[in-house]
Amino acid sequence: MYSVLFLCTGNSARSQLAEVMFRHMADGSAEVFSAGTDPQTIDPRVYETLEQRGIPCGELSSKTIEQLPQQSFDYVISLCDKAKDECELYPPSQALMHWDLTDPKPLSGIAPFTAAADELEERIRLFLKLNTGAETLNPSIPTEFFKILSDNTRLRILMLIEDEKELCVSDLADVMQEIQPKISRHLAQMRSLKVLDVRRQGQQMFYRLADDLPLWAAQVLQTVRMGQPGYINSEKKRLKIKALSKLEHKPKLEQKPKLEQKQPASV
Repeated sequence: MYSVLFLCTGNSARSQLAEVMFRHMADGSAEVFSAGTDPQTIDPRVYETLEQRGIPCGELSSKTIEQLPQQSFDYVISLCDKAKDECELYPPSQALMHWDLTDPKPLSGIAPFTAAADELEERIRLFLKLNTGAETLNPSIPTEFFKILSDNTRLRILMLIEDEKELCVSDLADVMQEIQPKISRHLAQMRSLKVLDVRRQGQQMFYRLADDLPLWAAQVLQTVRMGQPGYINSEKKRLKIKALSKLEHKPKLEQKPKLEQKQPASV
């Protein structure tokens, strides 16, 4: 189980919503806290907003970091610029993040709180999807992954594999119109970085996205593919032509002649 701290100035609106909603959405998989650099009275619209969403919260209280039962967290997420800028107040953590949410307190009515809750729900859902808390955070992983994407050949290879799920070296070399040693070199590099997995079938090596590729990395590839749908059009057309050619040259099974049925003798 990992721990999350939401940090704000007053701990009276956004961070209270974030704590309760994250705990509810994480469903017991995380310890969630909130605190303020200058705690203030909780805005009653917090209770109203949570009640509208059917999220139980009990009696809430604003507090300082020092009043929390622990002083070290896996993730510390600030929700206002003042708390973000007061970095010396951050407790020890593996990751510091900032979610820039408009403060709903100075605004009238319940609508600003509903909007804040909607944005929090979207951010929390994405956070829970991409962070299990089970893996140790490794700052080098994003650096190496985006280095891979910065190369045109490697990017096209990954987009093709993301589309086709699995491709062999010869198919990649043919549709990309590159020599096999160059393609093999790129594939070996991405395999060594655990971006790709490989299997052998006869003399061919087939590559696919690694089974344990971090979800955020897989989502980056999907986003690039969806956002640039025409990027590998030429390669996709060649791949289609190659697949059709294989079908045409595939040996056909000889059909056995049908046995003539004997007509029953007439009486």
